[in-house]
Amino acid sequence: MVGDESGATFLIHTLESFLTTAGYLALFLLTLAQCCGFPVSSEVVLPFAGVLVATHILALPLVILVALIAELVGALIAYGIAAWVGRQAVVGFGRRFRLKESHFEAAERFYERRGVVAVAVGRVVPVLRSYTSYPAGFARMPLVKFIPATLVGALVWDASLSIAGMELGKHFNRIGAVIKPIEYLVVVLVVLALGYGIWRYINRPAATVDEEA
Repeated sequence: MVGDESGATFLIHTLESFLTTAGYLALFLLTLAQCCGFPVSSEVVLPFAGVLVATHILALPLVILVALIAELVGALIAYGIAAWVGRQAVVGFGRRFRLKESHFEAAERFYERRGVVAVAVGRVVPVLRSYTSYPAGFARMPLVKFIPATLVGALVWDASLSIAGMELGKHFNRIGAVIKPIEYLVVVLVVLALGYGIWRYINRPAATVDEEA
Protein backbone atom coordinates (compact mmCIF):
# COMPACT_ATOMS: atom_id res chain seq x y z
CA MET A 1 0.00 0.00 0.00
CA VAL A 2 2.78 2.41 0.94
CA GLY A 3 4.59 1.54 -2.27
CA ASP A 4 1.44 2.27 -4.29
CA GLU A 5 0.99 5.63 -2.54
CA SER A 6 4.65 6.56 -3.13
CA GLY A 7 4.32 5.60 -6.79
CA ALA A 8 1.16 7.66 -7.16
CA THR A 9 2.80 10.67 -5.49
CA PHE A 10 5.85 10.37 -7.76
CA LEU A 11 3.59 10.14 -10.82
CA ILE A 12 1.64 13.25 -9.79
CA HIS A 13 4.83 15.25 -9.23
CA THR A 14 6.18 14.07 -12.58
CA LEU A 15 3.01 15.13 -14.41
CA GLU A 16 3.04 18.54 -12.69
CA SER A 17 6.71 19.08 -13.52
CA PHE A 18 6.14 18.10 -17.17
CA LEU A 19 3.21 20.50 -17.44
CA THR A 20 5.16 23.34 -15.85
CA THR A 21 8.15 22.96 -18.16
CA ALA A 22 6.51 21.93 -21.45
CA GLY A 23 3.18 23.78 -21.15
CA TYR A 24 0.69 23.18 -23.94
CA LEU A 25 2.77 20.44 -25.56
CA ALA A 26 2.74 18.49 -22.30
CA LEU A 27 -1.00 19.05 -21.94
CA PHE A 28 -1.58 17.74 -25.46
CA LEU A 29 0.60 14.64 -25.06
CA LEU A 30 -0.72 13.72 -21.61
CA THR A 31 -4.34 14.13 -22.68
CA LEU A 32 -3.70 12.16 -25.87
CA ALA A 33 -2.17 9.28 -23.90
CA GLN A 34 -5.04 9.26 -21.42
CA CYS A 35 -7.61 9.07 -24.21
CA CYS A 36 -5.89 5.97 -25.58
CA GLY A 37 -6.26 4.19 -22.25
CA PHE A 38 -2.82 4.77 -20.77
CA PRO A 39 -2.72 5.44 -17.00
CA VAL A 40 -2.49 9.23 -17.11
CA SER A 41 -4.94 10.97 -14.80
CA SER A 42 -6.76 13.88 -16.39
CA GLU A 43 -8.14 14.52 -12.89
CA VAL A 44 -4.59 15.69 -12.08
CA VAL A 45 -3.47 17.11 -15.43
CA LEU A 46 -6.40 19.42 -16.18
CA PRO A 47 -6.80 20.99 -12.72
CA PHE A 48 -3.05 21.60 -12.54
CA ALA A 49 -3.22 23.23 -15.98
CA GLY A 50 -5.96 25.41 -14.48
CA VAL A 51 -3.65 26.34 -11.60
CA LEU A 52 -1.06 27.39 -14.18
CA VAL A 53 -3.75 29.57 -15.74
CA ALA A 54 -4.27 31.28 -12.35
CA THR A 55 -0.54 31.97 -12.17
CA HIS A 56 -0.58 33.39 -15.73
CA ILE A 57 1.68 30.69 -17.16
CA LEU A 58 -1.07 29.32 -19.42
CA ALA A 59 -4.27 30.81 -20.88
CA LEU A 60 -7.65 29.20 -20.14
CA PRO A 61 -9.06 29.28 -23.72
CA LEU A 62 -5.91 27.63 -25.04
CA VAL A 63 -5.88 25.03 -22.24
CA ILE A 64 -9.43 24.00 -23.09
CA LEU A 65 -8.79 24.08 -26.86
CA VAL A 66 -5.55 22.05 -26.66
CA ALA A 67 -7.15 19.50 -24.33
CA LEU A 68 -10.19 19.23 -26.61
CA ILE A 69 -8.06 18.67 -29.73
CA ALA A 70 -5.96 16.09 -27.90
CA GLU A 71 -9.12 14.32 -26.72
CA LEU A 72 -10.43 14.11 -30.27
CA VAL A 73 -7.12 12.92 -31.74
CA GLY A 74 -6.70 10.34 -28.97
CA ALA A 75 -10.28 9.18 -29.35
CA LEU A 76 -9.87 8.75 -33.11
CA ILE A 77 -6.62 6.82 -32.63
CA ALA A 78 -8.29 4.46 -30.14
CA TYR A 79 -11.34 4.14 -32.42
CA GLY A 80 -9.16 3.39 -35.45
CA ILE A 81 -7.08 0.77 -33.66
CA ALA A 82 -10.21 -0.94 -32.32
CA ALA A 83 -11.91 -0.96 -35.73
CA TRP A 84 -8.76 -2.17 -37.48
CA VAL A 85 -7.47 -4.99 -35.25
CA GLY A 86 -10.56 -5.96 -33.22
CA ARG A 87 -11.24 -6.60 -29.55
CA GLN A 88 -8.99 -9.61 -28.95
CA ALA A 89 -5.89 -7.89 -30.30
CA VAL A 90 -6.59 -4.65 -28.41
CA VAL A 91 -7.11 -6.40 -25.08
CA GLY A 92 -4.03 -8.58 -25.61
CA PHE A 93 -1.91 -5.56 -26.46
CA GLY A 94 -3.37 -3.66 -23.51
CA ARG A 95 -2.24 -6.31 -21.03
CA ARG A 96 1.38 -5.58 -21.95
CA PHE A 97 0.88 -1.95 -20.93
CA ARG A 98 -1.19 -2.69 -17.82
CA LEU A 99 -4.48 -1.63 -19.42
CA LYS A 100 -7.08 -3.51 -17.42
CA GLU A 101 -9.44 -5.81 -19.31
CA SER A 102 -12.14 -5.10 -16.72
CA HIS A 103 -12.13 -1.46 -17.82
CA PHE A 104 -12.62 -2.49 -21.45
CA GLU A 105 -15.51 -4.72 -20.38
CA ALA A 106 -17.14 -1.95 -18.34
CA ALA A 107 -16.90 0.42 -21.31
CA GLU A 108 -18.38 -2.22 -23.62
CA ARG A 109 -21.34 -2.87 -21.30
CA PHE A 110 -21.98 0.85 -21.03
CA TYR A 111 -21.81 1.24 -24.80
CA GLU A 112 -24.17 -1.69 -25.40
CA ARG A 113 -26.79 -0.07 -23.15
CA ARG A 114 -26.44 3.54 -24.29
CA GLY A 115 -25.01 3.51 -27.81
CA VAL A 116 -23.91 6.93 -29.05
CA VAL A 117 -24.94 8.53 -25.74
CA ALA A 118 -22.32 6.36 -24.03
CA VAL A 119 -19.57 8.05 -26.04
CA ALA A 120 -20.58 11.51 -24.81
CA VAL A 121 -21.48 10.53 -21.24
CA GLY A 122 -18.50 8.19 -20.96
CA ARG A 123 -16.20 11.17 -21.53
CA VAL A 124 -17.22 12.60 -18.16
CA VAL A 125 -16.90 9.35 -16.18
CA PRO A 126 -13.50 8.85 -14.48
CA VAL A 127 -11.53 5.77 -15.65
CA LEU A 128 -14.28 4.76 -18.09
CA ARG A 129 -13.56 7.82 -20.22
CA SER A 130 -10.14 6.44 -21.17
CA TYR A 131 -11.72 3.36 -22.77
CA THR A 132 -14.91 4.81 -24.28
CA SER A 133 -13.60 4.95 -27.84
CA TYR A 134 -12.69 1.27 -28.08
CA PRO A 135 -16.23 -0.20 -27.98
CA ALA A 136 -17.31 2.39 -30.54
CA GLY A 137 -14.44 1.23 -32.76
CA PHE A 138 -15.26 -2.44 -32.24
CA ALA A 139 -18.85 -1.69 -33.34
CA ARG A 140 -17.65 0.63 -36.14
CA MET A 141 -19.94 3.46 -35.05
CA PRO A 142 -20.31 6.01 -37.89
CA LEU A 143 -17.80 8.83 -37.43
CA VAL A 144 -20.52 11.42 -38.07
CA LYS A 145 -21.98 10.30 -34.71
CA PHE A 146 -18.77 9.42 -32.91
CA ILE A 147 -16.94 12.73 -33.41
CA PRO A 148 -19.71 15.10 -32.19
CA ALA A 149 -20.46 12.86 -29.20
CA THR A 150 -16.77 12.80 -28.29
CA LEU A 151 -16.44 16.58 -28.59
CA VAL A 152 -19.50 17.27 -26.44
CA GLY A 153 -18.40 15.04 -23.58
CA ALA A 154 -14.77 16.12 -23.79
CA LEU A 155 -15.68 19.81 -23.77
CA VAL A 156 -17.73 19.43 -20.59
CA TRP A 157 -14.96 17.49 -18.85
CA ASP A 158 -12.01 19.62 -20.00
CA ALA A 159 -13.68 22.95 -19.29
CA SER A 160 -15.00 21.90 -15.89
CA LEU A 161 -11.70 20.56 -14.55
CA SER A 162 -9.64 23.39 -16.02
CA ILE A 163 -11.89 26.08 -14.55
CA ALA A 164 -12.00 24.30 -11.20
CA GLY A 165 -8.20 24.22 -11.13
CA MET A 166 -8.02 27.89 -12.08
CA GLU A 167 -10.39 28.89 -9.27
CA LEU A 168 -8.43 26.79 -6.81
CA GLY A 169 -5.23 28.47 -7.95
CA LYS A 170 -6.74 31.93 -7.43
CA HIS A 171 -7.59 31.14 -3.81
CA PHE A 172 -4.61 28.96 -3.01
CA ASN A 173 -3.06 31.45 -0.56
CA ARG A 174 -6.37 31.89 1.22
CA ILE A 175 -6.84 28.12 1.49
CA GLY A 176 -3.31 27.74 2.83
CA ALA A 177 -4.00 30.34 5.52
CA VAL A 178 -7.00 28.31 6.69
CA ILE A 179 -5.23 24.96 6.58
CA LYS A 180 -2.06 26.07 8.41
CA PRO A 181 -3.73 26.50 11.88
CA ILE A 182 -5.39 23.09 11.41
CA GLU A 183 -1.98 21.55 10.77
CA TYR A 184 -0.67 23.03 14.02
CA LEU A 185 -3.71 21.74 15.88
CA VAL A 186 -3.16 18.23 14.51
CA VAL A 187 0.48 18.31 15.64
CA VAL A 188 -0.54 19.42 19.15
CA LEU A 189 -3.17 16.68 19.37
CA VAL A 190 -0.68 14.03 18.24
CA VAL A 191 1.87 15.19 20.82
CA LEU A 192 -0.77 15.16 23.57
CA ALA A 193 -1.92 11.68 22.54
CA LEU A 194 1.65 10.37 22.62
CA GLY A 195 2.27 12.02 25.98
CA TYR A 196 -0.92 10.51 27.41
CA GLY A 197 0.05 7.07 26.10
CA ILE A 198 3.51 7.31 27.70
CA TRP A 199 1.96 8.49 31.00
CA ARG A 200 -0.47 5.56 30.99
CA TYR A 201 2.36 3.13 30.31
CA ILE A 202 4.55 4.49 33.12
CA ASN A 203 1.68 4.54 35.63
CA ARG A 204 0.14 1.18 34.76
CA PRO A 205 -0.74 -1.05 37.76
CA ALA A 206 2.09 -3.06 39.31
CA ALA A 207 0.05 -6.27 38.83
CA THR A 208 0.21 -5.75 35.10
CA VAL A 209 3.98 -5.49 35.28
CA ASP A 210 4.21 -8.72 37.34
CA GLU A 211 1.95 -10.59 34.88
CA GLU A 212 4.10 -9.56 31.91
CA ALA A 213 7.25 -10.59 33.80
